[in-house]
Amino acid sequence: MWQELCGVVPKLAPDYAATIVNRAWRDVRRQNLWSFLMFESNWTSPNIINAGTVATTQGVNTIVFNSVAATAINAQALGPPTPITQRQFRIGVGTIYNIWQWDNATMTATLDRNYQEASSTAASYQIFQCYYPSPIPDFWAWLDVRDIVNFNDLVYTRPRSYFDERDPQRLIGTFPSHVAGYQTDLNPASNTYKSMMFELALGVPQYQLTWQLAMLRKGTDFVNDGDELPPAIGEDCIMAKSRAYAYEWAAANQGDNPRDQGPDYRFLIQNANAEYTRLYREYRRQDREVVDNFLTKRKTRWTWASAWGYYNSLSGSASPGAAW
Repeated sequence: MWQELCGVVPKLAPDYAATIVNRAWRDVRRQNLWSFLMFESNWTSPNIINAGTVATTQGVNTIVFNSVAATAINAQALGPPTPITQRQFRIGVGTIYNIWQWDNATMTATLDRNYQEASSTAASYQIFQCYYPSPIPDFWAWLDVRDIVNFNDLVYTRPRSYFDERDPQRLIGTFPSHVAGYQTDLNPASNTYKSMMFELALGVPQYQLTWQLAMLRKGTDFVNDGDELPPAIGEDCIMAKSRAYAYEWAAANQGDNPRDQGPDYRFLIQNANAEYTRLYREYRRQDREVVDNFLTKRKTRWTWASAWGYYNSLSGSASPGAAW
């Protein structure tokens, strides 16, 4: 597309043309919901590890496990379902630390910060997972986080302060009922480095439990010449908006000499934007049925239980729902 843009506007640099095309592509992705921005994945919680003991030193970010604990950790070190370096560590009701590295040879784990509680030589501990990285780096928003086994849709509209009021020590050990943003993955050695992380709260599972995730993604820019648009949006729509940006550049770079004057770019900008609006609406209308079907079939925790009937053969439970 950038080659075409260079032919439309003389003297437009190829690198800048590629930038303009990506800018137009981002406009399309941001302005509405699209089927190609919907994504499904899963989280699976690991079994809790608490065999053996650990030695800690206050002010040091490494902890040393005994041989029994090391054997248990090695059995799950690489997963499945998740590697040790995506899990958390704590002693008793102390601070929850992220595990950043595991050294089998020395039976030593490196934490994300210095251990702040009192030193210990043979303490009981827990390795579990309450923070989960986004399955995609361009995460935008949740559509659903669903525990299918326990017919439970997690609430994702509350802040972490809500958890702090109800479970400040994070001691509830049943099914999580909420999910909220935590922070980006700050572990440079992680394969999800800089991806958004989320906390499962008001219940931390101590065994394997899977959640089905439905989310919106931001989408990615074009990088290679061979990158293609998804079927739901046409190249003509992207090019119309790209031309508007290119004409703006051309208008800003017209010379003062009358001989350097070209066409009146104001009208070209107006026409390009009008064409973009028309094409955008047409493609959005064609894609809307897919999007609406996806969204109307999903209800958050607070709506389905009160309004929609359900039946679950696994649990043997059912409800007719509430009257409207």
